[in-house]
Amino acid sequence: MALTIFILQLAVRILACPLYLLNFLGLWKGICKKCFFPFFLVRCTATYNKQMASHKRELFSSLQEHASPSGELSLLELGCGTGANFKFYPPGCRVTCVDPNPNFEKFLIKSIAENRHVQFERFVVAAGEDMHPVADGSMDVVVCTLVLCSVENQERILQEVRRVLRPRKMSSDNQWSADEDEGQFSRLIRKSRDSPFVPVGIAGFMTVVSYGLYKLKNRRNQKMSIHLIHMRVAAQGFVVGAVTLGVLYSMYKDYIRPRFFNVSKK
Repeated sequence: MALTIFILQLAVRILACPLYLLNFLGLWKGICKKCFFPFFLVRCTATYNKQMASHKRELFSSLQEHASPSGELSLLELGCGTGANFKFYPPGCRVTCVDPNPNFEKFLIKSIAENRHVQFERFVVAAGEDMHPVADGSMDVVVCTLVLCSVENQERILQEVRRVLRPRKMSSDNQWSADEDEGQFSRLIRKSRDSPFVPVGIAGFMTVVSYGLYKLKNRRNQKMSIHLIHMRVAAQGFVVGAVTLGVLYSMYKDYIRPRFFNVSKK
């Protein structure tokens, strides 16, 4: 077995030897950046968009809600690549693209030609950690997909995103605003409302344990170990029952109720 693994490792190293040589000579990064990666991404984008189309439509469906008071939506896409997201943007939005690879520009122009409903502003060749050509507070929305997993400094990118976003007070159903973070008590209430069987299970567990400890002195001739076992089984049974009901409730809320609602709506 060890010999087989060694032979496979040796074969992989032999096959990858040209890549190591190009990297040693400082040529691989340029070749990959200019030739291989853009064309590879173009081939993958079509397949990926087919698989993720419904999710992207849902994800970007609320973009227009963040438009400026004038009704215009200024959107910056960080790590735009070949413009795979353009077809999902709302009509009339003004798109600025940022990517460190200048070789994506010709693919972006082609994508813009295929998606006339968006207004292409400019293509900025820059890393996400330093988007200095983009002015402070000039964007309503920043879109970033499949990027943060391959950057050098995520914290710095998020700081830049915050810098270019136009400051505004926002609210939602979760009662969040940019001026004030959600408090611990409000977060607890919200999570309890979303998953009501969790606090029920905790409360039932504490009630059973408290009652068992209270009855500990009045157990008569019953052994303490037997009494504790009964108390533990009862408490665990209550928790398991609450978790089971919670799972069934989540399945109903996420799968059964939406389907019933859609059918009745049709």
